Amino acid sequence: MISTRNPACLAVLLLAALPVRGAGPVTLAEAQRLAAERNPDLLAARADLAAADAQRVSAAQLPNPTLSFSTAKIPTGGSPASTDLGNGFFDRSYDTIVALNQLVEIGGKRGARKRSAAEGYAAAVAHVLDVERIVPAAVVRAYAAALVARSGAVLARESSDSFRRTASLAAAREEAGQISRIDRLQVEIAAGRFEAEAVQAQAGAAASILALEAVLGLPADTSLALADALEGITGAAEPIPSPAGDDAAVAARPDVRILESALRRAEAERDLAKAGRVPDPTFLAQYEREPPDKSNTVGLGFAFPLPVFSRNRAGVLAAEAAIASARRDLDRGRFRARSDLVLARAALASAEIRERRLAGDVLPKAEAVRETVSFAWERGAASLLELLEASRSANDARLAALSARADLASARADLMAALGLAPRTERTP
Repeated sequence: MISTRNPACLAVLLLAALPVRGAGPVTLAEAQRLAAERNPDLLAARADLAAADAQRVSAAQLPNPTLSFSTAKIPTGGSPASTDLGNGFFDRSYDTIVALNQLVEIGGKRGARKRSAAEGYAAAVAHVLDVERIVPAAVVRAYAAALVARSGAVLARESSDSFRRTASLAAAREEAGQISRIDRLQVEIAAGRFEAEAVQAQAGAAASILALEAVLGLPADTSLALADALEGITGAAEPIPSPAGDDAAVAARPDVRILESALRRAEAERDLAKAGRVPDPTFLAQYEREPPDKSNTVGLGFAFPLPVFSRNRAGVLAAEAAIASARRDLDRGRFRARSDLVLARAALASAEIRERRLAGDVLPKAEAVRETVSFAWERGAASLLELLEASRSANDARLAALSARADLASARADLMAALGLAPRTERTP
């Protein structure tokens, strides 16, 4: 349960309780803000941070003292318990003892425990930052995929409507004796296929919106509408730092800092395990009262376990193994971060080339071929097979160009995330 007394926990609850944005088109920048407020992974990381903060506070606390009260020598037979002082409870011949015990941690246990909790808190902070690094790129990918799916649905609907008109024209040409019944049926079959593809594309667009809403942490019935176009999120390329600063970017990445904190925490746990070999004494102070013939007395003492059979060797060995494992994880994390940067830069370069080739070369040619063949078919100078092939090639080229633009936006966002930077989400004019 999340405590509302903790400010970090309260912040998580308040963010989750924010009202959902009203109906209307949502820009990519607005989607990023919604994700910062509602993304489930981000909210979970902030809740973990609140728990780590509570553990840090708990680790700094001292052991509580133990207060005990006992009464002995209470007669159970015929012997009276009253004394010359009287028969009141405190006048009877009971042996009454009030004692206070306090455990004192020595050997650096409390300091090691505080360092361990502090590193756990630092790791939780870095985890929040890491999720904040990853979520914007995930939003860009989901938003771009939704735009592609929406554009694909529009394209499929346009193609379906175009072939429906072509089917009507084919029926008229059949009546005029310009084409055969088989040609007309083939056109109608093609129109039916394009209609089925349009329905499937519409379902895919709806599914992509649901995926985006999941990333943003919105209810599934939000019916989110998109305000930006693919050109709007790929047209302005934010400046990318040169590879010369990649080592500094790797060192500053939150996922690497998480592993560094894990190593330091494992070292603190090792120190705590070694400190466990030193026995902690418990000091005793007591007051004893036994009227009337015995005077009141006080007593002092201490006790501690004898480290005869166990020196916590198993705990120390386990902690040393955890340190070795944390070092390996840190080395792998640094290598993974460097690999992310190399792959992200290569993916961006490839996406730029692909988008430029498809949008600037292939698509215009495919559109020109389709228009030419369609014009020729309407006048009987091209076959139905040539019309279908030109239409499908143009559709495939348009979808490929749209996907290339989306891949370019995603590649830029992934590289910014690999560098530990937030992608720019402002709309371009």
